[in-house]
Parts: sequence; C-alpha cells; structure tokens
Amino acid sequence: MLQVNWVRNTTLVLLCLLGSVGANVRAQIITNGPVRLSEAYELANIILALTDYGKSDPYEVNQRGTYYQEVRAYFDQFTHHPLLAQVNYSRDKWESYLSFRTDAYAFAFDSTNRLARVIDFQTNKGFTPFDEQLRLINDFVRLSNFRQFYQTHLPHYQRLATNYLQSQHYNEMLQFLENELGERKELTTYAIIISPLVGRMNCHRTVAGVGTDFSTLPDFVIDGKTSDRATPEEIASGLHMLFTELDHAFVNPVTDQYAALVNDTFAASQWDLGSGYEKHRHGTFNEYMTWAVYDLFVHGYFPAVADAVSQDWALQNETRGFFASSLFNRELRRLYDTRQKGQQLIDIYPLFLKRLGQLQLTLNRPQIVGSDVKGPAGADSLVTVQIRFSEPIQSTDTLDLVQGVEQQGKLVKQRKIVVSSDARTLVWTDKNQTLQIKLSLLTGGVNYATFNFPWKTRTVLRSRTGVDIKPYRYVKLSAD
Repeated sequence: MLQVNWVRNTTLVLLCLLGSVGANVRAQIITNGPVRLSEAYELANIILALTDYGKSDPYEVNQRGTYYQEVRAYFDQFTHHPLLAQVNYSRDKWESYLSFRTDAYAFAFDSTNRLARVIDFQTNKGFTPFDEQLRLINDFVRLSNFRQFYQTHLPHYQRLATNYLQSQHYNEMLQFLENELGERKELTTYAIIISPLVGRMNCHRTVAGVGTDFSTLPDFVIDGKTSDRATPEEIASGLHMLFTELDHAFVNPVTDQYAALVNDTFAASQWDLGSGYEKHRHGTFNEYMTWAVYDLFVHGYFPAVADAVSQDWALQNETRGFFASSLFNRELRRLYDTRQKGQQLIDIYPLFLKRLGQLQLTLNRPQIVGSDVKGPAGADSLVTVQIRFSEPIQSTDTLDLVQGVEQQGKLVKQRKIVVSSDARTLVWTDKNQTLQIKLSLLTGGVNYATFNFPWKTRTVLRSRTGVDIKPYRYVKLSAD
C-alpha cells in the first residue's frame, strides 16, 4: 500500500494512487496540507443528506449555509432513487450511518466512472454498508451526474479546506501532543478528511498506517469566514472537534500503558450515565481524557477565552453522559499546572489516576429536587422562584440563566437574564441547598428558566464537590 505523505505547505496537489487494486483504479483525493478532500466521501455525505433521516435530524447533517441548499436543489429530483431508502438510517443505527459515510473514503472511481475499493479499511468492524450498496451507489452516480456536480463545486471545497486549515493551529496541536504524550512512531503521518455536510460524529481511525481524523467544520468556516475575521473564541472553540479526535491517537496508547492502574482506579459505571463508551475497554476514560487534554491546550494557547470555551465544551460533554467533565478537567489542569519542572502530561498520568480513584469514592451528581413559584399569575409580573437541590451548591453572587416561553410545546421567546445578590434577586439559604431568585414573567405562553445552558450561560450551578447540575436543566415558572 503506497503511503500518503503529509504535504506541509498549502499547495493543492492531486494524489493519483492510494492503493493498487487494478491499473484503472484512481483515487480522487485533493490535499491541502494534512486536509484531504475525497470525492467518494463527499458523495456519501450527499447521499445521506438526501435521506429522510438526513433531512429531519437537526444535527446529523450540517444544513447551514448555501452549499447545503445547492445540494438539495440539484439532487432532490433523485430522492426517489431506491438507494436512499436503503441507507435511511437513524440514531439507533449510528454504526451503519458512520460506516457508510466514513468507509466511502476507501473508494475511488475507476476509468469507467465506477467506484471501487482501493483501501482495506472499515470504520466499524462488522459493518460494510457502503460495499453492500455499491451497485445502487454507482447507479445513483450515473443518473445524477454526481461527478459533474462535484467538479463544479471543487473550488468551494478547496476554499473551505484552506480556511479550515488556517484556523486549526494544526502544527501546534501535533507539537503539543507529541511533547506531552510522546510521538506515535508507528504512524506514517496524519490526515484530516472533511465535508461541509458533516454535522456530528467525528471519528479517528488509522487508515493504511495514517492517523486519520474525520472531522466536522466549525460554523464560521461553513459561513465563509476566514481565520483573520474569526474571534479568538470562535477559533478556540472551533478546533475542539479536530483536537479531540486527533488526540485519541496519543491518549489511547498512553492509557494502555497504564491499563492496570486505570482498571484499579477508574470504574466507568461510576463516571458514565450511558454514553455508550462504557461498553468498550477504557472507552469512557479515554473520552473524558481526550476532552480534558483539549482543555489543557486551550488554556495554554488561548488563555483569554479558555475559561468560557472550556466550560461550554465540558457542559456539552456532560450531555453525552460524561456528567463529571468539569470536575475531571479541573483536576487534570490543577495537577498539570503544579507538575514538577521537566514533567510532561504522560508523567503525571499515575498521579492523576490515583486522584480520580479518591474522587470516585464520593462522586455524585447534584439534582434539582423541587421548585416552587410564588407571585402574581399575570404576564410581566415579578415572581419568586425557590429551587431545592439534593446537596449544597457552590455559592455565587450572580447567576445568569435562559428564560423561555413555549406555546403548545414550541419555543416562541427566549432571553438571557442575570440575577444577583446585590439586586436582591438572588438569595442562598439552607446551607446552599436552596436558591431563591426573582424575575419577571414573559408574555405569550408557559415560562421556563433553564440553567447550565452551553454557549448561553456563563455562571454554572455546581455542587461543592465540583460536579455540575445537568445541562439544560429547567424549572417551570408559570401554568399552562
């Protein structure tokens, strides 16, 4: 298998060979530095975007921007093709969805414009949906004239690749990970595969000896904003998707070195609320760790915005079942910041694991166990809300929350508000197990107050032991 070299400059080149399964097989891979644009991968993402699931799920396909609209405008006339019914997956069939999308990277068009496998690579063992549907895929390509669509939009893909690479601090990522966790000498190089249609499910795999990251693009890149126009917060947050896949190539092997200690100190069942990773060996720990290492990187390279960005991503990780992400991240950062001179992250792994074992003895997630609302029932009136918690909460002088109004289950209004002890709209009682806030109701429907809202609230409700209240936790403020 011919190795794909890492092109460090930003010159666009065509790699004609990724493998040799026949003299007529060619791989259509455009590279921009480590970024790869794969024609077959884009095809798979377009096909999935046209399915009923791809259209209806709000996160699976990135429906942002004009490119998605152009895809729909061009290909909607082919939505009755039998292929789309065969690959109309769902959240429950995520392995098939991810395999169909990602395995496409192993295929290329031959001289007869038919796809053929050129790399022996499978995303998920036991799942081969792209191979199984190859006849229908080739028929869809022929009927839709997909290859012409792709060639027409190639300059757009190339601009995205350039803007994306410029925003990602990729060389700094690699240097940081190699310095802190050791070089991966068994990998020939690294590659990043992108499509503007990928909305979620980033993944890291080794493809023909290449550490390969299939990553989503930040919103500001999809919107056409170059890195010099993006804010530091947008850039720091936007590189999270790539970093937390790339660092699996470094975190996982180190975890394996300390496998016995991980087994002794970290019980996935006590840290995981059903993410799915708990079913895999060290899966929960590695997922926690990859996001925590991102936290270290952001605090080192983007200190001015690191606290806000890291908090948002920790809350997001908690929605996935990793409920103690904020605690995990802070403990790792504390030990990293106080490490001995000359020590790297890999050197404090044992100390950190022993600390996790101590925390695990009292690990618990705080809950809102009840709430009462007192005050006039009319709109625009001031009400007093008393919220009770299962355990003491860290005291704050101010608290920001998101107040929303629903009509028949649909959000019609939303605003961010701040309550404070100075304004006497926030009072802690009962040794910080009860919080009392005052706020005005909004007109037009049922009022709710939502706490720990990622990317909207800055003040987090958190137990004294350091574990956050569940993100998006809300209390009802008014009757139906």
